[in-house]
Amino acid sequence: MKKIQTLASPDAGTSAFLSLLKMEFGKTDSQILKTGDQEHVINVLAGTCAINIFLPDETSMSFDPVGSRENIFGGKPEMVYVPFGSRYEVICRKEPFEAVIYTAPTDQYAPPEHVKPEQVQTIASGKSDWQRQVHVAMGENGPATRMILGESESPPGNWSSFPPHRHTQDNHPDEANLEELYYFNFQPDSGFILGGIYDDPAAKEDARVRVFRHGQIFDVPKGYHFLAPCPGHETHYTWALGGQTKAFGAWIDDHELIWLNEG
Repeated sequence: MKKIQTLASPDAGTSAFLSLLKMEFGKTDSQILKTGDQEHVINVLAGTCAINIFLPDETSMSFDPVGSRENIFGGKPEMVYVPFGSRYEVICRKEPFEAVIYTAPTDQYAPPEHVKPEQVQTIASGKSDWQRQVHVAMGENGPATRMILGESESPPGNWSSFPPHRHTQDNHPDEANLEELYYFNFQPDSGFILGGIYDDPAAKEDARVRVFRHGQIFDVPKGYHFLAPCPGHETHYTWALGGQTKAFGAWIDDHELIWLNEG
């Protein structure tokens, strides 16, 4: 069994800057991919693989094994960075194997890197019924040159990505223009989440709200945004922030709700 699908891409009109692919492999499956003018980050959600990277200068590098979780709910993320102009092979070592690959265009070279779970920074974010854990695997200091990547997990019913915030305008250091792309998982998988975007804090009734289910993606190219998971289900999602400038925390909260962060 081998399944590779594109969940979002600018070419398909389902995202603005970032692309997202999903891989599902059986025990004997493998696949060679080329990065072209993009940088790739492979996030192993379940199972184990080997990743062999062939660089533009004809040298190679291998990471084996990569991945130790039974599923995305089994611990912190583990990711591998692959630079532009490379090709790489993903080989399933332990099934069921599932991974997502975030990509972004770049003209900056950075060497391959394997980020293991013990290297991931975990931040307790929010409080009360919007408290969640944020796992930052690749922050603003690299290795990706155009992306910041991680995962977040929320207890049943707790809101996430809250208070609503935006990263729409290049107004450093307070705000950076960064697209955000989420990929959702729920336990049990009957769960769902409400994702909303609005442009004006005084006109929340004009928010564009959608229901997202297990395995679906939510693209936020601009605007204030928030996530409201349904009760009775654990929520765990991968995310990437992508743009010309990397700056974690360079966002502006909805001024009507910023008081929630005080005290």
